[in-house]
Amino acid sequence: MKKLLITIYLVTTIGFAQSIPNALLKNFKPFETPRTNCRPGTVYRISEDGVKYIVQDVKQIKSDESKDGTLIGQMTFSSEGILNMLNLSFNSDFVTAEVEIKNAIRDFTEQASVDLALYENDIAEDIMLDENSEYFIIRETVASKEITFRFSRSSVQQLNTGKSRLKEKSGEGIDFPFEIKKKFSDAKRFFYLEEKIEIPSGGFLFF
Repeated sequence: MKKLLITIYLVTTIGFAQSIPNALLKNFKPFETPRTNCRPGTVYRISEDGVKYIVQDVKQIKSDESKDGTLIGQMTFSSEGILNMLNLSFNSDFVTAEVEIKNAIRDFTEQASVDLALYENDIAEDIMLDENSEYFIIRETVASKEITFRFSRSSVQQLNTGKSRLKEKSGEGIDFPFEIKKKFSDAKRFFYLEEKIEIPSGGFLFF
């Protein structure tokens, strides 16, 4: 087996406000829509013109499951991300919401499993064929059958469309009184954590 030097680093979250840290699922991104595919171990590329393509679900990479109970906390999304996920159009670049993930299921990979499959078995070199694309691997996902997004009054005032889809909670001292809930018969993946894969000239380099 040939020697490989590998460079992998965690990328910052595109679609979240970079200046505002999330209290929940730090560095995770939202999928464009809830889904059952794109498990941890899936490699995708972003082309030179910004189009995202799934390259391969690397079956050799095994994932483990953690049942994390109900997760709740604030997350900041791009307005485009909220539009894709919830069909709510905001007149602002970023939107902060309180997110409640009921009975969250976290699927995650271990670094040793990823390294063995991608690099020692040369899979990365075989599938990373477009030098003008950026390549990423999904390391973790969070799935649920039920998720609720709650918004503040100031955020709702910036809504262009979709206010009628929100339910208002009454009462004093509620910071996020407007909510929208999504339920599914089977658990759907909502968020993912990625890692960027690079092949510099002369081989791979690990850090």
